[in-house]
Amino acid sequence: MIRDWVDLAEMMKSRIAILIPGIFDRGRSMQRMQGALERSGFVARTIRLQTNSGWYGMEPMAAQLRDLVEAMTREDESCALVGFSMGGIVARYYLQRLGGAEKVHKFIALSSPHFGSLWAHLLPYKGGRQLRIGSEFLSNLNRDAAVLEGAAPVSIWTPYDATIVPRTSSRLPIGNTYQVPVSLHRWVPQNPKVIDIVRTELTGALEDPGGR
Repeated sequence: MIRDWVDLAEMMKSRIAILIPGIFDRGRSMQRMQGALERSGFVARTIRLQTNSGWYGMEPMAAQLRDLVEAMTREDESCALVGFSMGGIVARYYLQRLGGAEKVHKFIALSSPHFGSLWAHLLPYKGGRQLRIGSEFLSNLNRDAAVLEGAAPVSIWTPYDATIVPRTSSRLPIGNTYQVPVSLHRWVPQNPKVIDIVRTELTGALEDPGGR
């Protein structure tokens, strides 16, 4: 019976990896990572978020992500998500509020402001308010961060990040955390070490019989 369950769990996993870019980014920052994952045998796709300034908040972007996951996976399949900066928060809203935890076996956040950033106070609209330190939006997500456990969450951050302030805000409250010394925030998803960690984590998630 246990062996049958493990076999079923393995069948549900796919090599689909969806990459979610950050604010004001239509996906260019994820191109190098997408290419590396494709060369490693993954079906990698970068979502081009509409209104990616965050003007209308995280919710409509998370709905776009939900629709792409549904379009790219069969009913019995799960996929992996890799979110950079704001993209990691979009992914969290999908996972924690739109039922995404049932469709995702691996979630990796790259320099995402899980506890907010001081710079978000310069954005005088909904998305900016949601990404501020102490926002009710982020507090609500962090209160039930345990929902992410089924997606074996990983956070990658750099101690030199001048965009996510404080820098430690990029560490998820649960899951594995990697510190990589990348000089600039926008270089994080393009960094060879970061790409190697992502590739290793995604591959390990497929091989782990205890995962989804």
